[in-house]
Amino acid sequence: MTNVFIAAIIAAFVVFQGFKKLSNEDTLLKMASRWAIKEQWGWSSDTYLSDEEGLDLLKALLVCTKGDAVISEAEREWALGFAACREMPMSIIEAGRAYDANEDIADILSRSPIVQKGKKGVIYWAIKACSADAEYNDLEKAAIRKMAGLMGVSEQVVEEMEAVISEEQKLMDKRNALVYDSKVLWE
Repeated sequence: MTNVFIAAIIAAFVVFQGFKKLSNEDTLLKMASRWAIKEQWGWSSDTYLSDEEGLDLLKALLVCTKGDAVISEAEREWALGFAACREMPMSIIEAGRAYDANEDIADILSRSPIVQKGKKGVIYWAIKACSADAEYNDLEKAAIRKMAGLMGVSEQVVEEMEAVISEEQKLMDKRNALVYDSKVLWE
C-alpha cells in the first residue's frame, strides 16, 4: 500500500469517528448554519465559536437589544433564533432565554475577544433584533448609539448599518413579491 492510500484510510476513519459522535441533528444544524453563513456573508470555515464565545456573543446582543430597558418577546426570539442559526447548543439558547441582560457591555467586551473583534456585527444584529417586533423606535435607536459608542463604533457606522438593513428589507420584499407573489409558499 502506498503512503497516500494509508493516509486516505486513516483520514476516512478519523472523519467517520468524528461524525459518529455527532447526532444527525447536530450534523444537520452545522450544515444549515454553515450554508446560511456562506449564503449571507460568503464565508466558509470548518471552525466556529466555542460555547463560551457563543454565550458572550448572545449576551452582548441581548444587552444591546435591551438598551431601551425592554426586550420584547419577538426581539428575544429573534436573538435566540440567531443563536440557533450560529451552531449554538441548546444550553446556550436556554441561558439566553433566562438572561436578564442587565450586564454592563464593557464587562462582556473586556472578557470576550470574539465580541470585541465582532463589535460591529453585534451592533448590526442588535439593530435587526430591535426591529423584530416591527418597531425600531427612537428609544431603541438612542440605546443602540449609546452601546455602539461604548463599544467604539461611530454613529456614522451605525447610520450606515441602519441604511443597509433598510435596503435589505426592501430587497427581501421585492424578491418575495417577484418569486412568491408576497405569499408564504406553504400556506
